[in-house]
Amino acid sequence: MKKYAIVQVKNFKFFFSLIVFATFFLSGCWSSKTEDSKLVVINVLDAANHEDCHMTGSINIPFESLEDQMNSLNKKDRYVLYCSNYACSAAPFAANMMKEAGFENVRFFHGGIADWYQKGLPCTGKAQMGYLKEENEPLSDDSHPGVINISLDELKSEMALAKMF
Repeated sequence: MKKYAIVQVKNFKFFFSLIVFATFFLSGCWSSKTEDSKLVVINVLDAANHEDCHMTGSINIPFESLEDQMNSLNKKDRYVLYCSNYACSAAPFAANMMKEAGFENVRFFHGGIADWYQKGLPCTGKAQMGYLKEENEPLSDDSHPGVINISLDELKSEMALAKMF
């Protein structure tokens, strides 16, 4: 009586390699890597204010243009919006607008560029606008339902990790 092996030894390496390859290929290990979401910091001030002083690494999309430009932004990225100072409400309104448009991770920095500048953090521009040097304290009613405020320390840390400055 002759015994038959299911896999002959000489073919074992081939079949084992085939199984390993199929496992990795089907699991996506060799497929193209999906991009991680990136941090995008947006100054919502007009172009003149942005040019004068903005957070190093941030981009400018003026509040008035944001709705039109949202289609060019990736909804999966992480966004932080800021404007001039605590008295400015453009950043929280813009953040809320983005949330309502389906953006998944949107926050605002309520202290604005004035707070960032006054703390000596990395800025670009000549910084000649008067509001940058004026007292900048939170207002008594600082609530903005539906959107999340990011603290200065959190923003600084996230921007440093993203190598934005």
